Amino acid sequence: MNQSNVNARSIRENMIKISQIDTDVMENKALIFQSRTTIEENRLLILSNYTAAFMGNRQLANANTDGIYENRSAILSNYLFVNDVEKNFVYAQINKASLDFLEHKSKLNSEILKISEEMAEINAKLIDVNKKIMDLNQSIVDFNSKQIAINKDLIDGKLKPAEATPDSNAKLIQKNRNAMLELDKNVKKNRKRMQSLLSQSVENSTALMRNKNHILQRRSDIMANRATIQVNKSKIFVNSKMPKMMA
Repeated sequence: MNQSNVNARSIRENMIKISQIDTDVMENKALIFQSRTTIEENRLLILSNYTAAFMGNRQLANANTDGIYENRSAILSNYLFVNDVEKNFVYAQINKASLDFLEHKSKLNSEILKISEEMAEINAKLIDVNKKIMDLNQSIVDFNSKQIAINKDLIDGKLKPAEATPDSNAKLIQKNRNAMLELDKNVKKNRKRMQSLLSQSVENSTALMRNKNHILQRRSDIMANRATIQVNKSKIFVNSKMPKMMA
């Protein structure tokens, strides 16, 4: 079999393999779109949960704390004392209540600071991700520009098939085969990574929905506390057994 026949057979074999790789690449592309969709849905759900927990439940719970402190202050301020010892005790209790609630708020500030620091780190990471996306877009533009130039050369007649030889064709075919083998390896590696990513994304979705349910349940608990605080507040000044503090 002469070199041209060998080349023709190799080209047909490469075409069959390239067709299979094309199918795998397109399947990977579909999986990427699927994973990106899930990731974006999770990101939006994270933001929704963040808003519900931090801007919603946290503020409602803090309002309850303020209401509880107001009730505590009103209760203590209406106690009757008959001597300096009792007076000092009541005022010491007022100071203790102030310290308890201030300590609570100070600890909350520390925890919110930690959360804010973590969010700042996340924002920095997102900025880096955006830069990588911009670089990726530039690589697409660069590739397209290169291929446009090649198309222009082909239109201008620079391909010159007449200058080809069996040996030069064999070298080109082997070069294509080597590129094909490397491409196939990368396609298979991408498939494994995408399957892992999809699995993680599904787990994240489940965890996020579980968090949302917890947020809603916690809000119900917060509102139940609020109702109790209001009931207690209504009893403070109408309770006939509650004596007034003496100056």
